[in-house]
Formats: sequence, structure tokens, C-alpha cells
Amino acid sequence: MIISLHTFLFIIITTFSIFLSFFNGYSNAYLINSLCFIFIITIGASHGAFDKSKGKKILNHFKIKCTFVFYFLYISTIFTIILSTGYVIRYVVPQEKTIVQVGESKFKRSDMLKMLRVKQKNAEMAGSTIKSSEEIFKSLQNMIENEIIDQVAPSLGISVSQEQLDIYIRDVFMPKYNSDESPDPVQIEREFREIFNNYLNSVGLEESEYKKFTRWSMLREQMRQYVGESVPKVSEQVYLHRLMVMPDDEIDIMKKKFNDGVPFEYIVREFSKDNEEVIRRGGEIGWIPKGIFPEYDYIIFDLEPNLLSVEAQSIKNPPLLFFFMITEKDPARKIDQEELEQLKTKALNDWLNTKRKEFNVQATFNSEVHDWLSKQLQVSSLEKPKEKKSRLQELGVLQDKED
Repeated sequence: MIISLHTFLFIIITTFSIFLSFFNGYSNAYLINSLCFIFIITIGASHGAFDKSKGKKILNHFKIKCTFVFYFLYISTIFTIILSTGYVIRYVVPQEKTIVQVGESKFKRSDMLKMLRVKQKNAEMAGSTIKSSEEIFKSLQNMIENEIIDQVAPSLGISVSQEQLDIYIRDVFMPKYNSDESPDPVQIEREFREIFNNYLNSVGLEESEYKKFTRWSMLREQMRQYVGESVPKVSEQVYLHRLMVMPDDEIDIMKKKFNDGVPFEYIVREFSKDNEEVIRRGGEIGWIPKGIFPEYDYIIFDLEPNLLSVEAQSIKNPPLLFFFMITEKDPARKIDQEELEQLKTKALNDWLNTKRKEFNVQATFNSEVHDWLSKQLQVSSLEKPKEKKSRLQELGVLQDKED
């Protein structure tokens, strides 16, 4: 049985498409449906497709004598349509899908990807990198929270003017000169625009998009300060020490040594599994107001000085166990600035958790979305260089600010 030319071409193109589907990641229901539709209306079986007889009619109509050239161009067009369809479905369609909706405001995957790329680029400029898996979840939360802030801010008289936004951006991207240099204003402006535009190109953002993200960040900080006004500047505080152990450690021996009068710092250096800085300090954390360790406030602030607390399971790192001791109490001590800023951040998070209940928030997020974002980021696995940390960061207390 002789196979007709159009049947042979149909088999070849179908086989090639299946190859693309399995080996190039085009295994998508939309793509399969599109390919079937294209084949049926073009070179598929004779039930309505462009078969050999229809080809002859077209050739005669346009008075085309070179059959080979016609079919070559025809097949090339089909390949172009197929590959273009695959590209659109794989790269364009996912970007346009809604990932978050807050009230009437909708945000696409591409919006979140751009936010992540800004964070990625900023980390690279600082000589470090981001952990894509953690940052994706954090950015999803940030996008929801920032839009809530954006919608609530006007009712509280909180806003970011265009002038404030421009000043902030110029401060970030303004070229730096030595004290003995005196560049003219035209040169300064030209270099500023060059630095700023290079940054925008490197992250794939329009200037308006970068300004939106920057405005969000500025609004968030203003709201943190606004909500933070409710945080008292003076409060009850204790001078805290802590020890961290595993459940199968020699806890009874540790307790006996403490009861026998062995200094707490010696016990910490012998038994504690805490971070290096806390162990070096002999378990000393320092003056702490309520809210810095909110999960353990009920234990810490009920303790009497120089007594060992009951064990408390670590919330962040189970099955680790904490033992606390305080050496001093002050019912009305001024809160240090670093702890105050931490409490302001906590106040903002509490405020956001309450406000979120007032909004219709919908998030479309699953493993497929997470994997797609991760692939787009292509974050390297380089470790962050060591940076100088504040006291609370060294002690594992201070949380990073959200953007």
C-alpha cells in the first residue's frame, strides 16, 4: 500500500511534535489541544483538512507551478505556528495567570517574578544571594500585605508623594564622587540616569514598575512607624540568660550542677547547643522587654531571679529545648532602640493579621507555581558572605525586615 505524500508528512510532523512534547517540557493539555486543532485544519485526514486534492486546487488558483516550494513554505508555516504556540503556552501564558487577588486588585505571576528579581538583584549588588524557596513564600506574603497597606494607607493619612519617591530613588542610584571632585549638574544627571537605567535593564523592569515596588516599600515603613507609635517606650524588662539542649542530653546532670551552684555560664559552655555567639557570652541575652520572645513570655516574666525555668520546647527548631534564667528585673526600663524597632515590626505584623480578615484575599499558589518561579529565578547556591550583625541578630532574636 502506497502512503500518500500528505499522510507521510502528517506522520512525520506528529512524531516530531510528540518528541517536543516529551523532551522539551511541552506536556501541557493546552498545547496538545492546540496541536490537534492545527493538524485537523491543515494536513490531517481528509475530513475537512488540507489534503492533496485541496493542495492542487490552491496551486491552480494561484497559478503556482513549483509544487516543492509551495509545500516547503506551507510546512514551514505549520512548524512556525506549532513552535510559536508551544512558546506562548510555556512562557507567556503562565506569566499572565493571576497569582494573588486582594479585593479588586489582581496581580499576575509576572508581577511576583519582577518583585523577586528586584530582591535577587539587590542581593547580588550586596555581594550575596537569596534562597529562592524561602523568598518565594515571603514575597507572596509581602505582595498581599503591601497591597493591604496600599489600600488602607489613605484613610490613615499615610502616603508617599512623587517628590519623596524621586528623592529616595536618586539617593539610591546617585553616583558617588570623591570630596575633591566637582562634577557639573549635567554630568551628575547623565550618570544618574545611566546607573538607574542599567539597573532597570538588569532586572527587566520598566521605571514605573520599579517605582511601584519602591513606593510599596516606603509605604510599609511609614505604616510600621504609624502602628509602632502604640509600642510603649518604657516597659517591664528582665535580664535574660538561656541554655539550649536536646531531649536526649544529660539534662538531669545539667540541673544538678546548676543546683550545686556551678555558674550558669560554665553550664552553658558545657551543655548548650545554642549558636556560637550565645555560647561565647555564657548564655547571656541581656535586657529583654515583653514581645521579643513572645512564645516564652509566660515563662520568662514569671521567673524569680537566679532560678532555672522549666523546659520549653523551641518553636522554630523542635525538638530543641530552652532553659531560661534571669538575674535582674526592672518594672519600668527604657527600651533600647534595636528592641524597640523589633517591637514595631511585630506590631505591624499583628496589625496586618487583623486587617487581612477584612479583605477578600485569594492566592493561587501550588508546587507548579513555585517550580515555575524557581526556574525563572535560577538562583545560584552561593552562600552569603559574613556581614556585621547587630546584637539581636547575633543572638538569633532579630528578624529581617520585610520589603
